[in-house]
Amino acid sequence: MYMYPTERLTTVLVPKHYKTRSILIEDAFRALLNLKPWLKVELSIELYLMGDISLLRAAEIAGMDIESFKETLKARGFKISSYIGSEEEIERGMGLI
Repeated sequence: MYMYPTERLTTVLVPKHYKTRSILIEDAFRALLNLKPWLKVELSIELYLMGDISLLRAAEIAGMDIESFKETLKARGFKISSYIGSEEEIERGMGLI
């Protein structure tokens, strides 16, 4: 299969079909994750382990309920953080502030 040079594709697609290169890349990643759902799990695990997202958000990104996501982490030998966030973070997440 012939692969097109990435830079050439972006110059053809931006600005005619996308406002910016960043928007094009975002759309490409969204399509990739829809095409390969297992990557959602991999991405959510890495983001969770780096501390970028909460356990609940990671489960949502992976398309799993929180218990299934915990089991996935345990099966891979990862520890689950017991930190649930500050009171402010919890209230913000609940839409109270």
